[in-house]
Amino acid sequence: MRRRTGTLALPAPQLARGQREMASSWWGEEWIDSLQTPSTSFGYGFSAGHDSRLARARTYARKGAVGEITVRPGSVAARVKGSRRTPYRCEIHVPELSEAQWDKLFEEWTAAGRELLLELAQGRLGVHAVDAAVRAETDLVPPPDAFVYHCSCPDWGDPCKHAAALSYAFARALDTRAEALLILRGRDLVEAATEISVRHGEREQSAADEAREEAVRAARPTGVPAGEAFTRARARAAEGPAVLPVLPAPLLAPVVGQDKAAAMTPVLLVGESVAPEALHLLAVDAAQRASAVYVWTVDQRDVTDTKAAAGAAQTQAADLLMLDGDPWHDTVRRAAAADGDLPVVSRLLNSSDRARTQLARASVAWRYGGPAALSALDGTLVPPPETEAAARERLLQVRIPGRSGPPRPRRTRGRLQLVGEDVELRWGSDGRWYPYRKERGQWWAAGPPATDADEVLYGALGAE
Repeated sequence: MRRRTGTLALPAPQLARGQREMASSWWGEEWIDSLQTPSTSFGYGFSAGHDSRLARARTYARKGAVGEITVRPGSVAARVKGSRRTPYRCEIHVPELSEAQWDKLFEEWTAAGRELLLELAQGRLGVHAVDAAVRAETDLVPPPDAFVYHCSCPDWGDPCKHAAALSYAFARALDTRAEALLILRGRDLVEAATEISVRHGEREQSAADEAREEAVRAARPTGVPAGEAFTRARARAAEGPAVLPVLPAPLLAPVVGQDKAAAMTPVLLVGESVAPEALHLLAVDAAQRASAVYVWTVDQRDVTDTKAAAGAAQTQAADLLMLDGDPWHDTVRRAAAADGDLPVVSRLLNSSDRARTQLARASVAWRYGGPAALSALDGTLVPPPETEAAARERLLQVRIPGRSGPPRPRRTRGRLQLVGEDVELRWGSDGRWYPYRKERGQWWAAGPPATDADEVLYGALGAE
């Protein structure tokens, strides 16, 4: 039986002199985003006076009007000083995470390895906890629709300025006490660390057991006994020579006087033929790829004098021919080469089950890097931690015209989104960053890739 999660008392955090941001940590900023994002649920909130109430709430929070904050599973409460002598009683209620949601989050946190265990041991929910929570698609910070506000004041706003001041103060508290978020959603730091430690130990034990079993299997003799192999060979020889399949019938020769289109149409089976236009497109495409490989081969003649170099050259030639067998890759490649040729693009759309916009976005991405650029299109590839850390460091040196400071990245899966900008960087399978810009509600590839994140922004944002 799981022990009951306790209560946490937090002193109201005080902002430093001159500090304007209500929160500086990822968790605090996410909490404020939920507070300030309009809810789609029914209620009085987010009316014309909502922005002014939030402005008053920030003033209350900065002036220390929020008292000690009490955090329990499902609620945050505090007394907030208003215009009256007696402080108002304010509460924020959110649902606790379900057992299934906790299990999914714990699985991702366990997979994050010992770095996350170290964070928890230090009482932190750092970058490894953030990344794993994103992968688990579990919102430790509730969405806007999940908040229910209560206050003893007569204001009907949802939230009123007093409850909003409590929310801002709690966001500030998350900068140093992020474990309060765990208690609010139904677990505490000790319970989470214990659960992850147990699961991590079970995984290590399972991996050790599998390694021992694999070693036992590798030690066993393999292959077919010699007597059995000779018996099989004699049996095949007794059956006689192998029977080859019948050759297909030859193609029909063109009839004198037959038009050119009919003469180009080979007969495959009774009642089947190939459309001349489609065959022409395929022939042109094959000739272009063969020409590209020939030119590349001529350039490589002097550098393939070793067996290893020759093998690498064959692999590169196969890449140039795009022989990966993926119909979607081939469709995107041909659409990118068509460069808006309406008949070619229309035929490709008719041969694919993908939407027009999807093919258009994919073909634009392909022009910047082929299959590797296409791998970054869905934004699911996650960069190594050291690569992301280096990217964030380099972005601190970037200056965007019209902005007072460097861009502020926030990662979601394989995307580094720049907060406040319709621009993000996506990680590709070739180990490079690809710039994307949001246009008409869709994300489009916006420029060539680069290994360094700051170089990518030069073309996409006009950064300096």
